[in-house]
Amino acid sequence: MFMYETEGSNFGTMYPQPPLQEQPAPPPPGKGMIKVTGILMIIFGSLGVFFIGIAILFLSLLSEFNDMFADIAEIAPPSYALMVLSLAAAACMLAFGIYGVNNAGNAAKAQSIVYMGIILIAIAVIELIARSIEDGINGGSIFSLMIELVLPILFIVGGSRNKSSLQQ
Repeated sequence: MFMYETEGSNFGTMYPQPPLQEQPAPPPPGKGMIKVTGILMIIFGSLGVFFIGIAILFLSLLSEFNDMFADIAEIAPPSYALMVLSLAAAACMLAFGIYGVNNAGNAAKAQSIVYMGIILIAIAVIELIARSIEDGINGGSIFSLMIELVLPILFIVGGSRNKSSLQQ
């Protein structure tokens, strides 16, 4: 029939129990927030790079055919500096989103994620100042700033949660 071991702490069991394996550490509390925010930043950053790049190309083509499209050029004068700033902001959002997704579970990288969120907030404020110099401050620019601040703030909150788990 069955052979029972009779010595030691395994008395009465059929087979000796394997040694307990060390459980992996639980993921940092901000991992999910950073990962979701990073994915959204990748989506919006890549869309921004694509569409702003097309707009810059369109405006450069528009300047080549200035005689044919003189009416459009008078209505919306091309502001290449603002477009390049927006392109840089979209590229930063894309790069920081990729970094955030790759390091969402790494609590040691939490401080750099917080810094990246602060950089994105600074870029959004600089964009607001540049837009207000060109067009003036209006409700649309304030609403746009609030939308641009949501993802960086969530990025900072997730990084702060990861950072606090590292300190415990």
